[in-house]
Parts: sequence; structure tokens; C-alpha cells
Amino acid sequence: MAVAVAALSLTGWLAWNPACADATSTAQQVGLGAQSLALLPPHTDGADLGQSPPSLGPLERLQRLRAAKRACQGPCEIPFGARLGTADGVEARSNCSSACLRLEYSFVDPTTGEVQVADKSPDADRFEYAGVTYQCVEYARRWWIRNRSLTFGDVPTAADIFDLTAGLRLPGREPVPLGRSLNGAGKRAPQRGDLVIYARDHADPEWRFGHVAVVVGVNLKQGWVELAEENYDNLPWRDPEAYARRIRLFAVGGRYTLIDVEPGRTRHPGGGQIVGWLYPLAEP
Repeated sequence: MAVAVAALSLTGWLAWNPACADATSTAQQVGLGAQSLALLPPHTDGADLGQSPPSLGPLERLQRLRAAKRACQGPCEIPFGARLGTADGVEARSNCSSACLRLEYSFVDPTTGEVQVADKSPDADRFEYAGVTYQCVEYARRWWIRNRSLTFGDVPTAADIFDLTAGLRLPGREPVPLGRSLNGAGKRAPQRGDLVIYARDHADPEWRFGHVAVVVGVNLKQGWVELAEENYDNLPWRDPEAYARRIRLFAVGGRYTLIDVEPGRTRHPGGGQIVGWLYPLAEP
């Protein structure tokens, strides 16, 4: 579904080896609030979701990088770099497949929206770093830069975005506190511009890094949100001029739940588990 590596270089990729989250943090990622996984009874189905993957040695990390680069050669869902759609002036492009990783980086002009792909910033005074090209993190950061005058720091994976406590207001890069709503427990409904964060699942290669998408539409009455994103399925958006897809939204007892299933359907075998949604606590 969504390889979402924020590595800045081959060296960064090889060095990346995230530590296991503590029990409280992991419990929060799977929607258990402050209850520690260590307190769960044995044989609790689903307790593994959201946990960090086992540590990898340098050789295995190098092998994975090489495999990710080979995946860019195809077969592709649609060709690498082909336009998928545009939301609020921010264009999304195909990453070929979720397994593909090209060590190329996007930089965006916050004022004009111009995007350049390069090994390093073409003009540090003008361009903001967005991320590895056509990955989900890159799109989310680029949408925030263009539409909210906000950015956020480097993250090892898309799933780690949920743990961020501050973003940066542009152009001065002043800190902006970030809040989050736990899926199924949060009392604040998803709103336009929020980042929807998917859990990592190290048992499933498609979800090893989680995923992130931008909320670009909400209908509380009909029970759906519209998402804009890259590197989910690498297919043309449902509405190429507005949003990638819709997913279901439920309100139960004043608390909100997002399910990675299209309205009118009850199943999505390839879908992911949503941790929650992230947002600035103070608008720029």
C-alpha cells in the first residue's frame, strides 16, 4: 500500500533502524489509550498491530534498498511519474508500485507551488524540502506547505508522523503545536487539512511503513471523508481534480472512527488500519 521512507540518502537508509516503541506508545498507536500492552491478557488478537519491526542488520537493509530500487523498473500500476490527480493545487504522481523507492527528492516553493526534483535544494532560501519523490510523506508535507504554510520534520516512516508534537510555520519556521485524535476514541471529527495516519504492520510488506493521506473533504451526515495522497495504490484518483478516494466515517457516542473502506462497501482486503488524524492546534 504505502512505502513511506523519509531517508535522505543511501547512508541514511542503511543507518535507519528504529527502536521498538515503549509499551505505552505502542498501545496508543493501536487505539488502546494509555493501557500498556504489557497489561493485556495473553492470546489477545491484534496486539501486534503498530509495533515496530524487528531490528535489521546492515546487509538486510542494503538488500531491501536494492530490491526497492529494482521495483521501480516495473511492472508499474501506471508509469512512474504519471499524474494521478490534483487536490487544492497539489499534484500527485505515480510511484510505479508501493515497493518502489527512488532516492530523488522534491522541493517546493511555498509561494508559487513550483516543485523541483533534485539531489539537494536548488535554492534553500526559496524552496522547502518535501521528501522522497512520490512517496506518501512527500505528498502530505507538500500539501501542508502549499495550503497551510506548515511543514514538519523528518520521520523514519509515515506511521511515525502520528508521534510528532510540533510542526513549523513558514517562512519563519516557528514551532506550531500539533494535536492528534485516536481513531475510535477521539471526540474531534476529522477536518479538512488533517493528516490521516495508518498503522505499520511489519508482517505485511505492503504496510511495513504505514501510510499518510490528507483530508480534503468531510461529510459528517453521509459518513465519509475524501483523501488526497500518493503511493497508496498508484492508480488514477476517483476524481482527478479533487480527491483520490473516499473512506467511511462513523460517529458513535460522540467519538469518531475512520475505516479504510469505501462508502457502500463492507470489505477491503488490501486496506490498512488507521491510527488517527493529526492537525495543528493553532492555525498559521
